[in-house]
Amino acid sequence: MLDALKFFLFVILLLVTIMLNQHVTSKRSAELDLELLWQIQDTKGVYVIQNQTVPSGVYTALEQSMVIGSLLEEYNDVNTSWVGETDWTYRTNLSCLAEDYKYVLLTFHGVDTFASVSLGEQLLGSTENMFVRYRYDVKQLCDGDTHELRLQFRSPVVEARERAKDRALPIVPTCPPDVYHGQCHVNLIRKMQASFAWDWGLSAPSMGIWKPIRLEYYSSALIRDLTVVISELEVSGSERWSIAVRVYLETGLASAQVHGLLTFKIIGVPFLNEADQTLAVMNKTNEHGELLVEHGLTVARNAVERWWPNGYGKQTLYSLYVRWEDEAVNGVKLPNPDTMISEKVIRIGFRTVQLSQERATDGLMFYFKVNDVPIFAKGSNWIPSSVLPERSYDSNYVKFLLYAARDAHMNMLRVWGGGLYESDHFYRLADELGLLIWHDLMFACSMYPSEPDFLRTVQEEVRQNVRRIQHHPSVAVWATNNENEVALRQNWYKTDANYTAYYTQYVELYVRTVLPTVEANDPWRTVLLSSPSNGDQSLKERFIATNPQDPRYGDVHYYNYFLDGWNAAQYRGGRFVSEYGFQSFPAYTSWPEARSYRQAELSQLINHRQHSPLGNAPILTMIELNLPLPRDPSADGYWPELIYLSQLSQAMIVKTETEVYRARRVEHGTMGALYWQLNDVWIAPSWSSIEYGGTFKLLHVWLRDIFAPEHLVAFVNERRQLEVVAVRDTLQPDVQLWDVELRIHRYGSFRLVERIRQERIRVPANTVELVSTWDVYGHLAKQGLHPADHLVLLYAYLHPADGQPGQPAPQPIAENFALLDKLKNIRQEQRVEPTVSVSVVSAVCSEQSNLTSVSLEVSVSAPALFVYLQLTPENSTLKQCQFSRNGFLQFQPVRTVQLTCVDPGCRNKIQARDITVRTVNELLVR
Repeated sequence: MLDALKFFLFVILLLVTIMLNQHVTSKRSAELDLELLWQIQDTKGVYVIQNQTVPSGVYTALEQSMVIGSLLEEYNDVNTSWVGETDWTYRTNLSCLAEDYKYVLLTFHGVDTFASVSLGEQLLGSTENMFVRYRYDVKQLCDGDTHELRLQFRSPVVEARERAKDRALPIVPTCPPDVYHGQCHVNLIRKMQASFAWDWGLSAPSMGIWKPIRLEYYSSALIRDLTVVISELEVSGSERWSIAVRVYLETGLASAQVHGLLTFKIIGVPFLNEADQTLAVMNKTNEHGELLVEHGLTVARNAVERWWPNGYGKQTLYSLYVRWEDEAVNGVKLPNPDTMISEKVIRIGFRTVQLSQERATDGLMFYFKVNDVPIFAKGSNWIPSSVLPERSYDSNYVKFLLYAARDAHMNMLRVWGGGLYESDHFYRLADELGLLIWHDLMFACSMYPSEPDFLRTVQEEVRQNVRRIQHHPSVAVWATNNENEVALRQNWYKTDANYTAYYTQYVELYVRTVLPTVEANDPWRTVLLSSPSNGDQSLKERFIATNPQDPRYGDVHYYNYFLDGWNAAQYRGGRFVSEYGFQSFPAYTSWPEARSYRQAELSQLINHRQHSPLGNAPILTMIELNLPLPRDPSADGYWPELIYLSQLSQAMIVKTETEVYRARRVEHGTMGALYWQLNDVWIAPSWSSIEYGGTFKLLHVWLRDIFAPEHLVAFVNERRQLEVVAVRDTLQPDVQLWDVELRIHRYGSFRLVERIRQERIRVPANTVELVSTWDVYGHLAKQGLHPADHLVLLYAYLHPADGQPGQPAPQPIAENFALLDKLKNIRQEQRVEPTVSVSVVSAVCSEQSNLTSVSLEVSVSAPALFVYLQLTPENSTLKQCQFSRNGFLQFQPVRTVQLTCVDPGCRNKIQARDITVRTVNELLVR
């Protein structure tokens, strides 16, 4: 029986191999993905993993074959560290026939990172940069015989260690802090910098084929990339768009004559000049087999719609089609003309983006104008969606995260410089959703080498990735690195003793290599030298500003972990705050270990995953400043309570800081707020608003209000007055009239203490308007009321049109709240514990979308403070569950909340008992 089964499996594998080889020799194909039937093994042959599919990584393969447990569970980040220090080999069989193809190339779109590549007995070459595409000529080896394609990977940990030896000037930091449990010298290799650990992420020194391998075969030229520069112009009174197209052709790996025709079309859009549709090309590719062809197109301005960021208009996109056809196609009858034709389609958007840095009274402004409209950038910082590069291209999860950003009214994400150049899918979605991209190049928090070999591979990396990404209308600006200017200036890594040497390296890498390479391949956008930086002012100060964090210039990163983050008076902001934020813990139900670990064991695991050198102290300090802090770590409810309070504190801090920045748009010229960070790579303490896997922290639920296009901001300012500001990012109508209502409530009663109303407040489009500054403390004192017992609830309504018949219900615009004292200071008589009940009103699951939608009614017997709803761990099969409201103040007896979950197969029935409820009240009454 066993022999029969083996024979059956052998026949199946043989048939699959034959089918694959038939595809390889198909003349009608321009390329073939080599994705199936790979074997992975370590050099000693201890672990042999069969039938793997690429893209792939060693960690992923070992997990799937159950050699190791999940990298993201328990202590596997350190228990599996041996994987990253071991050499591995990928192999598969390849049979192909070159026949009369002129070019047959084996193209690796992403190899992570150090590998020798062989086909049969021939060494094709080696790889050393995971961000670079490598091509090898295999025409002579496509002889119909079967050859082994083999990639022999060297440990990136060992390679980095070897490169650090005998350096006269160490590239610092040499190692991450011990609390990261990471690896050393990642700055010496061109690999995702966060893969050796970061303050929010684990060490996972990945290896593997993280992007597709393709066999490309053709007989003329191949269109590799298309880039565009789109600009508005007026010619003899005619308003039009100019599209400067760059076509990058390839002819294998060597120089060759090309003679043919390029055809251009924008689907559904006529060109003003029909002659623009074609361009005859007679030229020669360079010694690398590459040729740049430039061509200009023009369309009438009214023939297309503009592309706008989220919240400002539609995201209209158009398909630009480019076709290469060799002259031989029409000259003689060919048996296989397809091999002399190459086509490519990209989606483009008609928009202008300008980073404006005009002179202000106290420095330089720094803001984006899209289609000549100033944009207040609202958003977050993006890190890779997975610490394992091959998983970071999970299209469904990336879509989920980007939709979550869009739905929270974000209009910008910053692709951070310690991660990856993202997938084409990522940028396509950003285009569709109106998410502007601030794009770092992949250098972060470090000094870097500047020897010729390093600069050579960096130049190729930048060239390839900028060309690939450039056409996307969502990309707004490039920055050559993250925090390296400020690190050098502020001596983060003890560089002052050799400042001149490190400064020389900085200039050689960024000013003389990365910057001009970006500009040469993308003349459409501004390139910043660093983030944070003083923008144009940094250039005037020889590229390293005296104070790169000067709030009067450029962008700033602002973190302060021990001043009271709930206090609005501490925030000044800057022109553009591209990083700020605060940590919290993931939900208790998100820790798989919480089901089996005792409290002490869970504490140890959470502390292990807390990579901040400050530990949990900032989280605990901020809770203690403002909330009742649980004191007994051994108590059964300690971690559920502390996690809840940490998320509430994080949400309050980011809310307060963001609202100050939005309110200071005019006063301080603040025009951007990108909090750190949107997403996570594992379940651990971090700054994220969305946990790894998709659970929203309280912060992300609150962001729908914090970033709302029309918002009412209220906070106690540095003069201890309640400052109320109307915020409008909307463009129409030019002016709105708002009615604003302030309601003073006691914490212990539904009954309103006082209502104060202001009507017909004139709020212009795309700006902020001061509603009032009010001495609320003096007002309460006159009535003998204590601030600690009260808070202010605020509501904005659209003022009804004059002469409108009847009394229609007021149209709500925004609502908010302002705390007048710390919650822990609420006096005893106002500390009430309401009875809270949750009932399911309706539940519907769509088998087509696998989405369950549940309508909940939350009932309270007294005001409930920051009601926190959570599904019980028994609902673990439900994914990406989100409450429409969470962590809310409930000053009415009943409130409706929607819950949506991904429920494959619609197998779950959510009941009231599946939802737990927490409030601050229950902690106050103890």
